[in-house]
Amino acid sequence: MSNYIQIPNSIATKLTKKSKQEEALTYAIIRNEIKDNHFKASIAEKQIAETMKVTERTVNSYVANLKETGLLKVTERKQGELEYPYNVYQFEYLRKDYFVILEPFLFDDNISPKLKGLLLFIKANCWNGTNYLLFNGKTTDLPNKLGVGKNLINTYLSELESKGYIRFIGKSLHITNDCFPLSFKNDSDNTAYKIIYNFCMERNRVPPVKDVDTTGKDEALSWIVGEYLDDTNRLLRTLNKRCKNLPEKLTIRYFCQALRNKLPPKVNEQIPVIIL
Repeated sequence: MSNYIQIPNSIATKLTKKSKQEEALTYAIIRNEIKDNHFKASIAEKQIAETMKVTERTVNSYVANLKETGLLKVTERKQGELEYPYNVYQFEYLRKDYFVILEPFLFDDNISPKLKGLLLFIKANCWNGTNYLLFNGKTTDLPNKLGVGKNLINTYLSELESKGYIRFIGKSLHITNDCFPLSFKNDSDNTAYKIIYNFCMERNRVPPVKDVDTTGKDEALSWIVGEYLDDTNRLLRTLNKRCKNLPEKLTIRYFCQALRNKLPPKVNEQIPVIIL
């Protein structure tokens, strides 16, 4: 199986208890144990406890809460080595409303399990296909989005920012950790989008969101790819040459005009949906 771990966006709404962030991380650790296309996973709670540096009793409560929300389904319970039993969990392949993380994130000891879980909550609230969310105020709507108290939000976010996991651009919060890829498909469109995305971030601008059609394609991005398909280095050079002064608000169509000197016909506006 892939090293990409699928996480449903619904963790941000289904997990509501005080330990919600740790429960989200527990879910990710268990889902990482999927080994084949049957989407079953098995892991001893003792092993989860060792990874998270908490007690087995604490992990047992996290698992119980995850089962209660329907995020975990236990199909059987087996005897492990010595006296340690373990659950067998059944998952489904997620086709929509999810994001992916990379396995090394689970074993990153630089931040606490709560902060790891908070990053999962941030990602679950990000605009589809991006690593950022928009907010009105750090002590108004942002705590509600992330499930953190107003008295703690600044402390948690300051630590994540100081350690390089997030950054702010105006009233937008961006995940900057490499374990949160924009997509797991390394096709030409996603490669071009990532180059444009990083180009914007380096210039302290909020990257544009793809505006895809029913086939999952952003036509303006496809036009860019058609021009620079075989030379991503030329794409970056042209960006540096033609996009020296970026406006505050950016779209893929803006970059298409700058990079191709023309635009595809404009279709009726749609709500942007990103297919990973």
